[in-house]
Amino acid sequence: MMHRDDEMTLMNDVLRGRANRRDLLRRAAALGISAPMVSALLGATSSAAAAHQDAGTPVAGTMCSGAITWALESDPSNLVPYGGVSTSNMWGKEFMYDSLLEWDRDLVIQPALAESYEVNEDATSYTFVLRQGVLFHNGQEMTAADVKYSFETAIDPPAPGIKGAFLANIASVEAVDDYTVAITMAKPDPTIPGVVAWARYTPIVPAGIGDEINWLSEGIGTGPYRLVEYVSNDRVVYTCNEDYWKPGVPCIRDITLKILTDEQSRVAALRSGEIDGGTLSADVARTLENDESLQILEGLFAAPRVIQFNTKEDVPWRDARVRQAINLAIDRQEIIDNVYGGAAQVTGAIPPGYGDWPLSEERLREGYTPNLEQATALMQEAGLESGFDVTLQAIAAPRDYTQIAEIVRERLKPLNINVTVEPLEIGTFATNIGDGTFQWASTGRGMRGDPSGFVVDFRSGTANHETWFGEGWSNEEIDRLYDEALATADQAARLAAYQRILEIIVEDVPNLYTVQPTKFQIANQRVEGMYVSYTDFNTGLRTACVSEG
Repeated sequence: MMHRDDEMTLMNDVLRGRANRRDLLRRAAALGISAPMVSALLGATSSAAAAHQDAGTPVAGTMCSGAITWALESDPSNLVPYGGVSTSNMWGKEFMYDSLLEWDRDLVIQPALAESYEVNEDATSYTFVLRQGVLFHNGQEMTAADVKYSFETAIDPPAPGIKGAFLANIASVEAVDDYTVAITMAKPDPTIPGVVAWARYTPIVPAGIGDEINWLSEGIGTGPYRLVEYVSNDRVVYTCNEDYWKPGVPCIRDITLKILTDEQSRVAALRSGEIDGGTLSADVARTLENDESLQILEGLFAAPRVIQFNTKEDVPWRDARVRQAINLAIDRQEIIDNVYGGAAQVTGAIPPGYGDWPLSEERLREGYTPNLEQATALMQEAGLESGFDVTLQAIAAPRDYTQIAEIVRERLKPLNINVTVEPLEIGTFATNIGDGTFQWASTGRGMRGDPSGFVVDFRSGTANHETWFGEGWSNEEIDRLYDEALATADQAARLAAYQRILEIIVEDVPNLYTVQPTKFQIANQRVEGMYVSYTDFNTGLRTACVSEG
């Protein structure tokens, strides 16, 4: 028989947007609540939100309650809104900022600060209609002038941010009126909606705010949480934004992001109650499976691991045969088993789980089958049977980047390639990647708003290509296919182009892609509604709640 408190819990989840329709219907059936009743609740919630929006007023968040501490495995280094290199930068800043669009949990683009947008037929012009009545954390209303300033700053970010390729085709941003923004592209670009929904490089801030605050450690946005403080290598503290525009969000009053780079320290803090959740490796997560006070969350996410080669100088790996030999010496299954406890998949430049865009696992394994005899022959053919010395920089925390580097080091010894692994804290590592001061780097690629974003660095003439490859490597076929894929909205044609680009990357090895791990996040049972986001961000904390019972 259905209990009243069960019914109220379901209704609260409807009102707070903490479950999707399928989950709600499943839970309702178990409680004896009819599908029409759930639909009525959903409709009432949507109607109430629409009424507020039509009136031009923001929808205030729910009454926030409770507090949680969530562990970050790497320091954000800074909270700059634009041009941050590391994913940990996004972990630190994501709760105070919104973009014009957003992804839902299934990576479907939804309205956010823009209530709608239009694109012309050849994807050279986008018009965004802004949601009215949205307030920044300083009480100022968001207008088109703020959006114009934000995009122009994102295109050419101040240091330490670096220019990226994702917005490079924007020619101009104009405020048509207070609530309408027109973005004109220098050439056709169908990627903009996805890049904006990704949100990593397109947060909206008050116009001129960069001249008023130190956004290395401060920030003002429209997001569900207001920044209280950032203490480098220690914590980022947020409190709820009661004036948030989205109904039912946020739910938690205070969120502290605690930087704990050592995994065992995260486990100890979780067991002691010092933290409420965080990311752990597959092996460690499995040791906690029988702890009834904890919940284990897992899922795919976009962060393909890669050994990045720098070919600006006249180095041995400018020779494709050397790079191919390195590829043939590496056993990716060894990485999957020894670093990730089997909880990983082989990956190309576009990781598994990103829709239809990645190469199949069968095709990747075909290109990745270890063959030391063939690798040795390729080194001899290149005249480098005596090998060479190289320094492989690696992100120190999380530890897996260094572990991958150590496996690569051991597997290349038979080729007389002497690898020195140099673990670096994320700030130094990101700086070196940004300015190209490395030989090899054990790193990862994060989420991208469009499949083009996973392969843009291989397109000659782009900023990162100039920084990392220079004259040492380029591919005319990739250049042509990349441009063709950006000149059409035909998804079938785009898919064929990117599949061929991925094939070339496997064959020519401009960078050495290895594996895509599964992400495990552990939380105590008081955290409700958290999930592993494919974006590799902690997006679930935006809508999660805590129970104190």
